[in-house]
Amino acid sequence: MARKLAILCLALAMVVVFGWLDYLTGEDVRSALFYVIPIVFVAWSIERRYVVLIALSSGVAWGLAEASVHGAELNLVSTWNETAALVLFLVVGLAIATLRRERDQLKAANSRIHDLLDLEERISRTDVLTGLPNSREFMERLTPEVARCHRDNKPLCLLYLDLDNFKRVNDRFGHLAGDEVLKRVAEALRKQLRASDVPARLGGDEFAALLWQTSAEGAAQIGQRMVDAVVEIGSDYAGSELGASIGVVWYDNPPSDVKEVVKRADNAMYDAKKSGKRRTVVIKADALANAKDAPAA
Repeated sequence: MARKLAILCLALAMVVVFGWLDYLTGEDVRSALFYVIPIVFVAWSIERRYVVLIALSSGVAWGLAEASVHGAELNLVSTWNETAALVLFLVVGLAIATLRRERDQLKAANSRIHDLLDLEERISRTDVLTGLPNSREFMERLTPEVARCHRDNKPLCLLYLDLDNFKRVNDRFGHLAGDEVLKRVAEALRKQLRASDVPARLGGDEFAALLWQTSAEGAAQIGQRMVDAVVEIGSDYAGSELGASIGVVWYDNPPSDVKEVVKRADNAMYDAKKSGKRRTVVIKADALANAKDAPAA
């Protein structure tokens, strides 16, 4: 409100100044363009209803200056001049105000489109059920991390989680219960990881996490805590025997192919399943040496 009042006061002051100049110059200089300046200023700055006020004020100022030049006699010519000036001021002001309104509407529409595109982009990279990054986002974030590990000579650690007996939850308690389990597992994964780690849901009942500069032993501990967390979740679904098999691959020097990294972690997860489920298997590997997989936990 203070801004509007300041703009109106400034515009009225401009009208007074131009009217006074119009009076001083007399017949030597007569131009309605002087009064257009405050009208355009108001039309482009605040609501169009205020344009009428400034246009009327400009018309009055023009009329007073006209009367001072030709006398105060009211005749057809003076009436015509006053009316023409007032119409000119109103048309110019309302036209500018309309342009401003359309500009604002266009900006609002563009902003809305931008927000919708951002939302679409986030949705395309986010698992709708759990809110975790999806497989596409995870792979795209894994790629530069592999490159960074090569550049900085840093290790790479990837965790791969698959739920045990998840189908029993769906069969016995329904798919809504299955969805709730997936959300709870995702939340447990968030709690176990650090802010620098990157969790994701790859699809179905499979999850993954990029563990930033974590030792193989530290990854094994995270995996075991996740196994315990999933078993605790499964206790709310009697008879499901819900659990988690987790595979971890720890590279001293990761391969350049990110798909190979994920595949090795997936293989470690299957080793955990073959070993009896509800456990974590960690594989230490070196891409350059092409070392054989060796369970570390």
